[in-house]
Formats: sequence, structure tokens, C-alpha cells
Amino acid sequence: MATYQTEREQLTTRNNEKIRIEELNMATGTERKTTGITAVVLGASGSSGKNLCMKLAESPSYESIVTINRRELHFAKDMKKIKQILLSSEDIRNPSKLREATQKACIDARATHAFSTLGIGTKTGSVTLDQHRAIDVELNRAFALGCADSKTVRSFVLLSSVGADPTADENGFGTAGGARYLRVKGDMEEAVKSSKINSVYLIRPAMIKGSRNTPGILECMEPCCWFACCLCLCLPSRFHSIRIEDMARAMTLAGLMEKKGVFVLEYDEMKALFDPNP
Repeated sequence: MATYQTEREQLTTRNNEKIRIEELNMATGTERKTTGITAVVLGASGSSGKNLCMKLAESPSYESIVTINRRELHFAKDMKKIKQILLSSEDIRNPSKLREATQKACIDARATHAFSTLGIGTKTGSVTLDQHRAIDVELNRAFALGCADSKTVRSFVLLSSVGADPTADENGFGTAGGARYLRVKGDMEEAVKSSKINSVYLIRPAMIKGSRNTPGILECMEPCCWFACCLCLCLPSRFHSIRIEDMARAMTLAGLMEKKGVFVLEYDEMKALFDPNP
């Protein structure tokens, strides 16, 4: 069920975001459009995509959100900012059809910002390499190319994974963190980068707290594991877990940065966005 902010919470969100954008402008010496933005989202039916849509809808910067999905998003039914474009299961899994639909959606809505949280998610170890690539790589490639074809999208934010590496062994383990998994995520990033969209932000979380793809037992064990790893292995902060709502907030703000180039955001970079004064 969708949750809604009270008027006081909406005012707080609006003021906090305005302050963050002003800080980002000062830090980079740029000026960003902060209102009237239209975003297009792929992967909104997953838990990460749902949280992203909620944060986009709460943001005063984003005027409308267009989602491309194969089934209706019940949480978005009463959200006036969100428009849903439904494709058949066959069309949304067909790269050429998805590319065409994305281009049309972006042109019709004049979308300037794109977000993708699309990925197989759970049980990646039980699918073949080709099946994994067909979703994570080829569909994200088609979505990015459709955005580029529209000539309207100038910022693209992609949910990837910490450790993503296009040189990892594709014959390794396919479960999250395994070599094949990281290879697919790395290839996915390369596919999106090849679209030549002006600004590309690669979001690389480790464990996502609150995601239905993260087993609850791992979330419970994480504080102990993190403490032990810090003592024994000095594990880098990039492997720190992040709450799903904080990640969504960071993605929302990353889309507003619009700095030309390709940028990787791991835990520290995301935290600097959603919590600038820890």
C-alpha cells in the first residue's frame, strides 16, 4: 500500500531538497533546473523501483513520473504524478520493442531524466548466463538507447551493484556477489554507458536493507558481520549496507546533478547525497 507524506513532511522534504540542490550547485559551479522535471522509470515493480518512485513523487523537483511496466502498479494508482505505460510481457522482454516504446514515452512526456532499477533480483544463481544477460544487460541497453533516441533525456541513473566488473569470470557463481553476477552487472553498466547519454550515474550498493531480494536473516546478521569484518579485515565502507529508502533518495538527487560524464556512486557517495551532515 502506498504511503503519503503529511503536509508538514512535504514541506520538510521540499526545503531539504532545495537546500541540497543549492549546495550541489555551489560545489560544482552549475545551475540545475529544479522544478517541472519529468522522469521515466524502468523496473518500478520491484522493491527498489517502488521506493524510487515514491521518492520521485515526494520530490518537488519532479513534476511527473512515467513508468514502463508489464503490469499495473497498485501502489501508484492514486498518485497523481505517476503515469503508467503498460507493455505486454512479450514486448517488454523484446529489446527492439522496449527501445521503441521508451523512445515514444520520452518524446510524448518530454522526459529529461531516466532511471532503471531493472534486474532479475533473486535467484540469479538458478538462471543461465544468457537468461541473466537477457534481462539485466539487453533490456537495460534497449531502455538506455530508447532514451538516447528520444533526444530529450540528458540524465540516466542505473541501479547496479558494488563490485560490478565487465572483466570478471562469466563462468563463476551467478548468485549475488559471485563472479558471473558481477560480470553481468559490469556488462550492464557498459551497455548503458554506450548510449552516450550526457550524464550517467551508476549506483552501486552492497546489501540493500528493506529489499525483498535481501533475505531477512542477512539483515539481522549484518551488524555483527560488519563489526567482525572491520576488526579482522578492515572492510572498505563501500561494502556497508544501505537502507532501501536512503538509496532511493540518493538516486533521486543523483538525477538532479546532471554533470557531464559517467559517475560511480558507492556507499560514501550515496551517503553524501542523502545525509550531507552525518
